[in-house]
Amino acid sequence: MADRSVLLSSNYNAWPEPFNGQAYAFLNVIAQVEDADFLMPGPAPHSAGRGVNPSLGYLWHELSHRVMSQAWRRLGRPGLSNATPVTVTRDYDVFLFVCQFPLELTALRRMKNWRKRCGKAYAYLLEGWPERFPHQAQELRMLDAFDHVFVLNAESIPALRQYTSTPISFLPSACDTLLACPYPDTPARSIDVLSLGRRIPELHTKLAALAARDGNFFYVHDVLKAGAVVDWAEHRSQSAAMIKRAKYFIAYDFTVDTVGVFKGVRKNALATRYFEGTAGGAIVLGSRQQCPEFADHFDWPDAVIELPPGTPDLGAFFRDLGSQTERLERARATNVSQALLRHDWAHRWDQLLDTVGLPRSARLQQRIEQLASMAGMVEVAHGAPRVRRHDVTA
Repeated sequence: MADRSVLLSSNYNAWPEPFNGQAYAFLNVIAQVEDADFLMPGPAPHSAGRGVNPSLGYLWHELSHRVMSQAWRRLGRPGLSNATPVTVTRDYDVFLFVCQFPLELTALRRMKNWRKRCGKAYAYLLEGWPERFPHQAQELRMLDAFDHVFVLNAESIPALRQYTSTPISFLPSACDTLLACPYPDTPARSIDVLSLGRRIPELHTKLAALAARDGNFFYVHDVLKAGAVVDWAEHRSQSAAMIKRAKYFIAYDFTVDTVGVFKGVRKNALATRYFEGTAGGAIVLGSRQQCPEFADHFDWPDAVIELPPGTPDLGAFFRDLGSQTERLERARATNVSQALLRHDWAHRWDQLLDTVGLPRSARLQQRIEQLASMAGMVEVAHGAPRVRRHDVTA
């Protein structure tokens, strides 16, 4: 078993947007199974002035920062990060940096000695689109400093190889399934429909109207746009708590919509919402994703139940589906057991280690065995069929 020191890093404190919860969740699970420290630079001091009514000082410093950043990029250098400077003060065997977008790689320039003090270094890029790479070339060249790069968007790999000489591998999203699991102390599913993040306006309007007509129909959805996360642990815990209390969780195959960049070409990659919905035992309603890797990771019956946004009578749809009690109970249990078996962040860390030729730690082995044991109990207690168990190594 492994005996190594790991330094985990991201810019999610410097950029505390909800989508960065994915990076937090992955690194938080790794910290539970490794001898790990965190290197998480905070935001620049002037960022405290942001908000609904930003201060004059914030606006001035933010404008100056952006002008200077663009000037550096025009000179062929990476842009500037809004992260505060930090220093790595001891040696580590492994360094892992996780970020959402290529432009966030600039945070590495605010981390002194990270490459010098770390034996091996790996990066995980959660969102990257080939059509944007020409405009991110300066930042993508920073990947040359790593020993291996992992990406969530599998289709981006051929194009990304034009910008870095570092080996690149696909690493799918996942979930903290121990946090998400609704068993054995199953809470009441008091939320009828839960919708978090991006949504289809047509469906949202119909769900809101149904909730307005039927006082017993509880539709929970976002009512604010943007905003900073003030506590990552609370953010992830609350999301998991709502999903395990929801009968239905909305997840659609959204097309990335960037005017003038993709020009109508369909773009998608494995979305984390599917992993979180299934791990919490909700019935995932919406549509299956069209990217090839989706079928490999959600290959069991009713992993997603189709709900066309144009469904004329949602009330009738929910009454009919709700009457299929055996189907729904089996689907919930299968969702949970498959997430425990295959889609915990520990499985992704294990996959990363295997790719770069590093062994499991003792605590990682214990977590994977615990997940498999919990999945087995769910299967026995709730009748979930075993699916692709041969793919799982405990």
